[in-house]
Amino acid sequence: MKKIILPIIAAFIISGCADNKAQEKAALDSVLAIHEKVMGSDESLLKNKTLLDSLLKKDTTALLKDSVTRHLSEVINADSAMDNWMHNFDADLTGKLPVERMIYLRSQKKMITKVDSQINAALLASDRYLKNMKMK
Repeated sequence: MKKIILPIIAAFIISGCADNKAQEKAALDSVLAIHEKVMGSDESLLKNKTLLDSLLKKDTTALLKDSVTRHLSEVINADSAMDNWMHNFDADLTGKLPVERMIYLRSQKKMITKVDSQINAALLASDRYLKNMKMK
């Protein structure tokens, strides 16, 4: 009986490890896919930042400067959030337990999703504002 149970337990352990690796890979791929999507917005953020900067440098009213500054701040904050996430993200999970890896990857997915939302909101608002200012 012991001869049969040991191979069965070993098979469960091995299949569990393979399943963990597949889950980790899927979680990492998901995080990186969102990252790639967000990186695609980087050029638009830079363009809007440049346009808003040029508006700010023009001789305009205080009210206009306030609205430009607000939109510029949103764009800069969104870009900084992306930079901070990239700087702190570590795909090397060597030495961590499988459960720690999954917790880390899930938290990173939440963070990069939040950055994605922040960038989308900043782009939407600044695009709309620049369109109204006839800058786009």
